[in-house]
Amino acid sequence: MTELMKIRDGITRLFTSGLECREATAEKYRSFSYPRHIRLMRFDVQKQRIDGFGSLMTMLTDTVFGMQLLTCSFMPFEGAGVPYLLIDVMVMKNKRTVFVEYYDCTQANAAQPLLEKVCEKYCLVNDYDEKDAWYVSERTGYSLIKSLDPRGNRHELSRLIADSVRAYKRSALGAEKCSENLRGLLRFRERMMNEGNPSSAVLEKVFGKEGAREFFKSCVMPES
Repeated sequence: MTELMKIRDGITRLFTSGLECREATAEKYRSFSYPRHIRLMRFDVQKQRIDGFGSLMTMLTDTVFGMQLLTCSFMPFEGAGVPYLLIDVMVMKNKRTVFVEYYDCTQANAAQPLLEKVCEKYCLVNDYDEKDAWYVSERTGYSLIKSLDPRGNRHELSRLIADSVRAYKRSALGAEKCSENLRGLLRFRERMMNEGNPSSAVLEKVFGKEGAREFFKSCVMPES
């Protein structure tokens, strides 16, 4: 997990640098596994409350099957006019897949030139052929869903993620705030819980259906 831990810590430092933030992870969510005793999957969660923005949650998943996953949820619940950002990094043997997903729930649906510029920079990186789901069509056109081979340019993954986080931070801090933006986020959160998201199945196995909703509302996409 060393590679994904470094990426997680780098994302957290990059986004929180210069901002007032504090650790806000509920004790019961810091570390858990599935199944509880056999531990085929192990989870490590960290959540930061960031003044002037909202929250950042990271979740590391390690499995005995050789697949490792990092999920980073950027929740602008203070109402900034930027999309909700979800970053997933999946490691399996010699493959690295990165999802930089933007979901625009804002009232104005304003252009995001900094995010679009990063998308243009990495547009030639191989796209990842993912399975269709309802939320795929909800993403903005400047989202990046890419597959990278570390035997090629081993630093390309880190650069893509860092450039995305920097651009998103600049966009979020410079955006106007509006209470309707939060209402849009909460409507999207309800769809993510009701219609399903990539982590729904495993979270329901760990916490049960209602427990998974509670985890999603308090950690992944909190409103305060």
